[in-house]
Amino acid sequence: MKTMLIYHTNKSALREMCEACANNDVDVLELRPRYKKRPVLDDIADFYRAVTGRGVRLAPLDIDFAKYDQIMMVDSLRAFSPSAECNEFLYRCDLGGRDVMCIVSNRLRYFGHAGHLLRKRIRLAGGTCRDITYIAEADLAKQPETANAFALQK
Repeated sequence: MKTMLIYHTNKSALREMCEACANNDVDVLELRPRYKKRPVLDDIADFYRAVTGRGVRLAPLDIDFAKYDQIMMVDSLRAFSPSAECNEFLYRCDLGGRDVMCIVSNRLRYFGHAGHLLRKRIRLAGGTCRDITYIAEADLAKQPETANAFALQK
């Protein structure tokens, strides 16, 4: 059973968790902006894009979803909304009716309507959001050695 884990984060603990999952059965892809960021200006622009549901230009992606049995997405929220990188990925891809499991991380313990927005955007991309797991970044930082994307989904 082959799994594609797709993630976007600015936090090292979440990035380490996702990268640690890579093995023969799991391919890991980080969603990265095409262009280097300018610290303050781009953070404000990304905040606006996330709130309005817009995307940001991503580095080129070439994914054949037919090879994967499962798709897992991990995303850090911006303003209680999916990140602009996640939005752009979902606008670009055709999930072809596949089930998608999600892990959503936030600095705070409040997640707002992010789950509803993510489910809607996955549905518009042709997939079905099977489950969303919410985790506060503070909880992840406390126990990084036990954090595993697949364990969190179960």
